Amino acid sequence: MTDVSLTAADVRLRSLARLACGRIAGSARAVLEAHELGVAEGPHEFPWDPRFHRDAVPVYAAALPHSYQLRVEEFFRLSSEAMANETIPGRLSEDWTIVKTYMDSLVSALAAYYVIPQTEPQEAGVAPSGETDVGELIPMVVRFDLLAQLTTSQGARRLERAAVSARDHMADSPPELDDVELQILTRLIAGAAIVDIAAELGFSERSMYRSIARIWNKLGVSGRKEGLRRAVEGGLLGDC
Repeated sequence: MTDVSLTAADVRLRSLARLACGRIAGSARAVLEAHELGVAEGPHEFPWDPRFHRDAVPVYAAALPHSYQLRVEEFFRLSSEAMANETIPGRLSEDWTIVKTYMDSLVSALAAYYVIPQTEPQEAGVAPSGETDVGELIPMVVRFDLLAQLTTSQGARRLERAAVSARDHMADSPPELDDVELQILTRLIAGAAIVDIAAELGFSERSMYRSIARIWNKLGVSGRKEGLRRAVEGGLLGDC
């Protein structure tokens, strides 16, 4: 369970790391699906290896704006710092190392690609200035088929498993959702269309997408399918 002595800032950073793990698991799954559809495997055995990220960053750069990539660098850097402060059971040590290595390798590759300058040390526990944008923006199309050509199915499968284990470890305490967020989840689970939920709750469609992105952020997941599963399995809607 989460240590009761954790500060609000600590909990926020833990939430960032959980979200980052969800993003990593989702990317690994997309690579696996590309392989299953016939994309040839690539030379990098492990997609957490620095050499993989050096080749992968140009693929991301072709789809995502420079400013977004800078926020991604900050997002994963702080997530890695949060993971470094965690006390974990021995059974998670290998998974933890894989995920943290992935984060650190990606941060280094992004910094080298964009020549990111060193900034003033950030106050401990402060979320990155662009983190909200990273969680809320709808990403452009990333060529996961090109990423799949850089690595192996075995490596992607191992990364996905490690990221899910790390994410689940940091999700022992259920997140706090407000009444509106619980209503949104309830309607999503019932199969309602986002545009209809927005109309029911008096949101614009854009605002509804932003609200849903914040829910996935709190749950530490990367998308709807994973988020609804966690909501159900975690009993978040038990009183609704």
